[in-house]
Amino acid sequence: MSNWGIEDDSNLAGDNENTGPKALRDAYAALKKKDEEKDQRIAALERNLQTQQVQATLSELGIPAAAAAQYKGETDPDKVKEWATTMQSIFGGGSGVPNTPITSNPPAALEGDTASQYQRMTEAGQQGTPLGSGEVLAGRVADAKNLKDLLAAWQSV
Repeated sequence: MSNWGIEDDSNLAGDNENTGPKALRDAYAALKKKDEEKDQRIAALERNLQTQQVQATLSELGIPAAAAAQYKGETDPDKVKEWATTMQSIFGGGSGVPNTPITSNPPAALEGDTASQYQRMTEAGQQGTPLGSGEVLAGRVADAKNLKDLLAAWQSV
């Protein structure tokens, strides 16, 4: 029988590890794995970009960027604004108009240190700074209408 000019025909089945189908399968599997890893990285980058776009739109509306984690819709700014307006109407918190800082001048009756304290208090309220225990106590004392309420305010601390 003729071997078609090949002296050593022991490898005609193609099962040599370096040149046969097994090497092609291994190379294909390696390429497929790299492709899947790239797809995962691209998907992560797309999610990150979408989150940043939603955060930017919410920030324009004066809504904390952390709210972006609750949004599950499209990244279209109009859809995000619509969602934010709906959430604000449900939970309160504004009309969907960006928060503009209120420039407050202390009342004319306040002078010196009291005026600066008033200014700091106003700025803290605009920035959402939580009240300390002293401010809470001062508010309770100021709200007291009689001696019983005043004593209850001091004892609550």
